[in-house]
Amino acid sequence: MPMRKFQHTVTADDTSAKVGSGDLDVLATPRLITWCENAAFQVCQQTIDSDHTTVGTTVKIEHVKGSAVGSEITVLCAEPINDGRRLVCHVTVKDSDGEELARGEIHRAVVDPDRFMSKCQRVL
Repeated sequence: MPMRKFQHTVTADDTSAKVGSGDLDVLATPRLITWCENAAFQVCQQTIDSDHTTVGTTVKIEHVKGSAVGSEITVLCAEPINDGRRLVCHVTVKDSDGEELARGEIHRAVVDPDRFMSKCQRVL
């Protein structure tokens, strides 16, 4: 299955200490998840009709290794599997040495943007 690559460099703004998910200056799991979700969004957009978009519904990520500021990170995202209700993307995250930092899957639902947003409007 073809994988798309997305590159990132860990900065001080990406650390657990900065985002509030811990107190160490290492890549924060929430930032890693954001990178994985962004990769899945971009890959899924290429497989759906142009008048639709996708929204995240489920994130399953195992973050198995830390990454210091300055580390080069690659998110690999497979083409989505359509299970009939949602698109499922398998992701793998590696460091510059090719060691696995994280793995998991991102689920996204295909929606009509106008219809979706109309359901999200607050009643004043």
